[in-house]
Order: sequence, then structure tokens, then C-alpha cells
Amino acid sequence: MKHFFSHFVSAILGAFFVVILMIGFDKISSVYPIYVPNLFYKEQINYTVNVDSKVSEAVNNNLNNVVQINTYLGNDRLGSGSGVIYKITSDQAYIVTNYHVVENASQVEVLTSTGYQAFGKIIGTDVVTDLAVLTIPKGLIDYYIEFSDSKNLRVGEYVIAIGNPLGLSGSVTLGIISSKERLVPVDTNNDNQDDWYASVLQTDAPINPGNSGGALINLDGKLIGINSMKIAEKNVEGIGFSIPSNLVSRVISELETNGEVNRNIRLLGITIQMNQYNGKNALKILEVLPDSKAKAMDLKVDDLIIEINHKDIMYYFDLKYYISSAKVNDRITLSIVRNDQRIEKDIIITE
Repeated sequence: MKHFFSHFVSAILGAFFVVILMIGFDKISSVYPIYVPNLFYKEQINYTVNVDSKVSEAVNNNLNNVVQINTYLGNDRLGSGSGVIYKITSDQAYIVTNYHVVENASQVEVLTSTGYQAFGKIIGTDVVTDLAVLTIPKGLIDYYIEFSDSKNLRVGEYVIAIGNPLGLSGSVTLGIISSKERLVPVDTNNDNQDDWYASVLQTDAPINPGNSGGALINLDGKLIGINSMKIAEKNVEGIGFSIPSNLVSRVISELETNGEVNRNIRLLGITIQMNQYNGKNALKILEVLPDSKAKAMDLKVDDLIIEINHKDIMYYFDLKYYISSAKVNDRITLSIVRNDQRIEKDIIITE
């Protein structure tokens, strides 16, 4: 009992002391504010980026990498566009531009921002991706653009377009990435029928005639796309398209080696037409050629292809696009409806 009484008195005195201490602390802090740190709070650190300086640095590091291209047919000037120096060797500078910039040209003139002028040699073109590669004598050129991985882009990220709109060399515009993967129908043979679609970046950075073939770069000054087209309609503003750098890198490698891009367009051996299934687009098989891959896969007349790689059918040429864009050993899955039953068929891309 004695010990209990002793502990009780100690507790009362301790509580009284704490109350006095709190009152005193409150009085003092009202006159002299005291900061008591919270050991469990992690202070947020804000980082700021000077966009102006990043843009200026990226532009200054790449103005020389973007060239003006003038095209001629005989003595007649066809037009002008832009190009990007992406590689140099001991005697040559390699330039990527749009196919439509150099289409039908018998001569291609290249002007650099440093005043160097030379006639180029077209070594490869690809109408489907709207890309072309040409070379010029290296001269004093000792610079070229670096590629960035376009897969790492984010919607809303700042981008810079550099080109020569209306012949105004070294023009720069600023915008953002509006979409990372936009599928745009393309008429490759000017028959007013869509033959293909391009998988492109969408940007609101102004792109005007003459910008075609120019560079779209990020704030690190690296190439993320080749500017290709814009929507030129009366009530449309701020919709431009750029070929993503990963596709550019792949295509120019083939153009350097083969002068063209090899595609597996005739791989399957079927004839198809656009159809509908449950309110969605489908591809109906009209013919299966004997001794074809389609025959070996047991594809049949009247089969309806309703999905490719588990994605809905958008256009008549979807199947052609997926097959011709694939690499050797890639697998493409067709979702097929046959007699109201859904089945899956895999295509393995071979040489």
C-alpha cells in the first residue's frame, strides 16, 4: 500500500508539471514563435526547369543539323523542303527527308545553315512511310543529330520543330506532343483511295509547307521525329504529324542497305473485302490461294477476320499494314469468326 501511494503521488506531481510546462510553452510561443519539427514529415522538394534556356540550347545545338532541300526536274524547280543530317562518314553526310519532298526530282540541291551547298544523291526511298535517304559530299560537315527513343515520349511533353517553311531557313516552332500514336490514312498512289495508314506522332507545333523532312526534337535536343504533314483545312489549327524516330531509324537502315524497304505484303495469299460483324468492321476472306500460307493455316473462304493482335479492324488495309510492318519471327494473331464460332490463328513472319 505504501508503494502504491508513493507511485500515485509521483504520477500526480508529474501530470501537474506537464500542465505547467505546456502553459508556459504556449505563453512563450505566442511572443516568440517556436518551430517544432515533425520527424515523420518528409518535406517536398520542388524542382524547376527553365524552359526558355532548354529550348534555346536544344535549338542552338541542332540548327546546323537541319538543311534546306531544293528539288528540280531538268531546269524546272519543283519545290523545297527540309532534311536532317543523321550520320557522317569519312567522305559522305547522310540526310533523311520525306519521300514526297524528293519525289519526281532529277536533281536535289542541299543547303546547310553554314552556307555549304551541294547536290545530293538519292540512295533509297519508301513511299509507305514517306521517308527518303540521300547523301552529299561531307565537305566540312562534322555534325549530325542524335536519336531519342520515341517510345519514351509523354503526351504534353514540349517539342520543337525545325525546318525551312516557305524557304525561310532555320525556322523554329514550339509545341507539345498531342498524341503518341495516331493512325492517319494515306493515299500512296494518288487515286483518291486510302492505301495505307501512317503511325505518327501528333503535335501542335506549327508545321508549314517547307517544314516537311525537318526535325522534331525534344528539350534534350535529340530527334524524336521527322515532320511529315499537317491537316490543311480551313477550320483546323495545330494538328501536325511527325514520323516517330524509332520507325525512322529502322527504315533508313534498310534504305541505306537495300535502297527500299522489303515488306511481306503477299505473305498470306488471300483476297479480302471489307465487311461488318456485330456492328464493327471485319475483313471477309473471298479467296484462299493454293499452296499459300493461308491454306497451311487452314484459313477458309467466308472466314471473318474481326481483330488483329486483339485490336479492332479500322481499315481495309489493316492486315497488310500489320504483316508488312512486322519483323522476322514476329507473331500476328488473327481473331476469326467461322460459323458463329470465334477462333484464333497465329501468323509467324518468315523470310
